Amino acid sequence: MVSCSRKLKSGTAELERDPEGESPMAQVEQGWLGHLGSARDGRSREPLGKADWSSEPARLWAAQVGTGVSGIVVHDGRLYTSGNSNASDVVACIDAVSGQELWSVSYPCPLDDRQFQGGPAATPTLAPAAGSLFVLSHQGELRCLDAADGSVRWKTHLVDDLGGKRPKWGYAGAPLLAGGLLVVEPGGNGCSAAALDPATGDVRWKAGSDAAAYAAPVAYPREGGWGVAFFNAAGLVGRDPADGSELFRQKWETSYDVNAATPVYHGGHFFVCSGYGKGGGLISITGGAAELVYETRDAVAQFQSAVRVEDHLFLITGDNNSKSRLNCLRFDNGELQWTEAVGGNRGNVIVVDGHLIAVSERGEVIVCKADPGGYEELGRFQAVGQPVWAPPAFAGGMLFVRSNKGELAAWDLR
Repeated sequence: MVSCSRKLKSGTAELERDPEGESPMAQVEQGWLGHLGSARDGRSREPLGKADWSSEPARLWAAQVGTGVSGIVVHDGRLYTSGNSNASDVVACIDAVSGQELWSVSYPCPLDDRQFQGGPAATPTLAPAAGSLFVLSHQGELRCLDAADGSVRWKTHLVDDLGGKRPKWGYAGAPLLAGGLLVVEPGGNGCSAAALDPATGDVRWKAGSDAAAYAAPVAYPREGGWGVAFFNAAGLVGRDPADGSELFRQKWETSYDVNAATPVYHGGHFFVCSGYGKGGGLISITGGAAELVYETRDAVAQFQSAVRVEDHLFLITGDNNSKSRLNCLRFDNGELQWTEAVGGNRGNVIVVDGHLIAVSERGEVIVCKADPGGYEELGRFQAVGQPVWAPPAFAGGMLFVRSNKGELAAWDLR
């Protein structure tokens, strides 16, 4: 079924060819190194493996990792995530195949239910070559851990040390590792954004005075190098990674300053979306100028991020006031291609080998083809209990799903 909602501003983008050059992101070929994967785009570069979805895949193991909506990191047979238990944040390293805990570390941090179950909201970021794992608490404590054993290499605080201001529902934007920098968003006066030395935690630069929201920053290609985009409380802001200077700005106001979905970049444009009835929009970036191309109510999404497959976007819509749907839209003009009910009010979707793997807020996994021509479901199964707010992860032929209450399960899709 296809429905057409009113376009708030209509237009069609003329997509450019992205500048050539090496990606500033960490390695993207294997594993799932951070928020929405190794390239922060919700896409795996590995084969799916499983072709027959007539039966439910095998569950390899299940574990309890503590309350929270932190996502999952997987590399070289190891899984990392964080949760909260007994008023402490707990970071765990688990064997991805067997489910055996390899190490865990904890440090004091209140659960702070803040209108959901509470706990950490930012996904860890892994630097495989350096063996470093970067973990951010909802209060703003940033730790660099040794990925081998969990020992602390350095730590700092976005509020106490960098001068930031914690957003109402806590820090949720996963640190960005790109181009030899660790980029974070303290959200304070004079330190809206900051770049640190990933080896030492030393500050490279601080810039801006926008309040932080809840989205993770993203790196994007531009002429002569790359930039970093922040979807903060004011809207979408681009910065030069060399010194933090502002490259562009586009106002995007949302109720309660909840800009939480990760922006999607393609061909000189960013697609952003928010909940509370706001919807989505495409922003054109030309030099230092930003322009809103279109807006659409077919992309109302409280924090769930869209994924791009060639010229189309796939996302699970929904927020406090609307039920979730899996939508397919054209990237250039926002036209809705198809829509399918999912269940619950939210959910997340990733792309693996030409397939969409969607996880509903109710903890149900739905697999379908990433086909703009129509919805074709291949299978579904119940993975964990509800609610589920964290995106799933895929690596080594295995799917990993966690619930807000800390139930983590691994499913064999090889």
